[in-house]
Amino acid sequence: MKRAGAGSPRLNGLLILALVVLQLPIARAQPALAAPGDVIADVATPEGQVLSKSIAFDGRYLYYTEYNGTVLHRIDTPPAGGPSAATGHIDIAITGAPSGINAISYDAGRDLFWAAGGDGVSIYELDKTTGIATLAFTIDPATNRPGDCKYLTCSSEINGLAYDGTDDTLWYSPDATTRVYHYHTYASAAGSAVLVDGTPYVDVDVPPNDMTPQCGYDEASGVAVGGDDLFILGGGCPYLFEYTKTGTKLGWIQYAYPGQSPWEIACDNLTYPVSVFWARDAYYGHIRAIQQPASGACGYGGLPPVARTLKVTAPASVNAGQPMTVTVVAEDLRGNPVPQYGGTLHFSSSDTSSGVVLPADSSLTNGQGTFSVTLTKAGAQTVTATDTATTSITGSVSVTVKPGAAASLTLGAPATATANQSFNVTVTAKDRYGNVATGYRGTVQFTSSDLLATLPANYTFTAGDAGAHSFSVTLVTPPSESVTVTDTAN
Repeated sequence: MKRAGAGSPRLNGLLILALVVLQLPIARAQPALAAPGDVIADVATPEGQVLSKSIAFDGRYLYYTEYNGTVLHRIDTPPAGGPSAATGHIDIAITGAPSGINAISYDAGRDLFWAAGGDGVSIYELDKTTGIATLAFTIDPATNRPGDCKYLTCSSEINGLAYDGTDDTLWYSPDATTRVYHYHTYASAAGSAVLVDGTPYVDVDVPPNDMTPQCGYDEASGVAVGGDDLFILGGGCPYLFEYTKTGTKLGWIQYAYPGQSPWEIACDNLTYPVSVFWARDAYYGHIRAIQQPASGACGYGGLPPVARTLKVTAPASVNAGQPMTVTVVAEDLRGNPVPQYGGTLHFSSSDTSSGVVLPADSSLTNGQGTFSVTLTKAGAQTVTATDTATTSITGSVSVTVKPGAAASLTLGAPATATANQSFNVTVTAKDRYGNVATGYRGTVQFTSSDLLATLPANYTFTAGDAGAHSFSVTLVTPPSESVTVTDTAN
């Protein structure tokens, strides 16, 4: 992104070079070769050339409506390149918004859309599955829009609405405005909008933070936010501007957009190798992905992805005492990886036996990590990773621990016996951790201190024994005798 104030001859030369590059055909630009402002993907909507206002991305799908729309459309994100035809198209009827819907913005924390009504002053929470719109608050033109968009009057057409998860607020941009308003997501006692103290709006017409040097005039259109800065489209102008949330123009990119002017944008740092803005064309019937000025400059859903859970994976089964590799990936609400996750993990297990080895408290690298875990108790066990600061960020995996090889034989017998009367003893093969060695197939032999004892013949364990077998023994000589069992090979 070119930075504000870059007016030296050397930088002007670079600007000319950049404009020459933008004259090249880029409709099928590939992410690996693209530059900020280039089109990464292009999809034609099934509705074709209709007056459009909105675009949103929920971490998996694209959503949009028409101007004052009563239908929420959903399609798959397209492959890089294009133009391509839309796939996965479904329609969701919108109810509860009498004037229809203009702009929408995805809130990843609540997993819903914020939506501007067709009257320009009603702000709704829109359920993305049912299409039910619930009024959140109403903007009072007299008190909630100071300066009246710095235009003749604020339009009822809302070109931009952006949820900001850093402080749970909304940025609101009517058509042809030079002032982008900033509201809390909650209503006043009277049900009206509440401007954010300190940053109630951002102006795009006050030098040196105006759009005139690039566009020739000042007019805000679509707006997006997903991190530290605010991104604002120039209305009818092929420039996308980056502002601080206090109104300082940081820079801009000229985007290579082959259709008409886009009206709204949405952030996506997941779908392609590069981060993009989804831009909905006002009339042409296309949705295009434009490369962001920097990787992760604008994260989807209002801010860079936030870890909500940990995905823990491990082998389905492992032998007792055998180290296994456990993988942990931080994921957001939609199951997408969160490479920015920087928490510390604590590991625990349902297996609390002696010999269990768990990792020390650890952090992840780029949101993922592999660890060595050793369990010792046979049966179904779990391994759990939990964020030490936010315990709701957690994840578990189930592992079946199989017994190890037999390391010992135990002989179960009654405490007393009657001379010349048989009694049962049970031989159990166990691994080094005390688990029954169900795979034991050795041959056992019996000996006794009682030279007159009747002892079982040598016996070879079978699969049906599952590591344990009962035998009959008769002792003759009182008062105390012993019976011993050993493996013939060991």
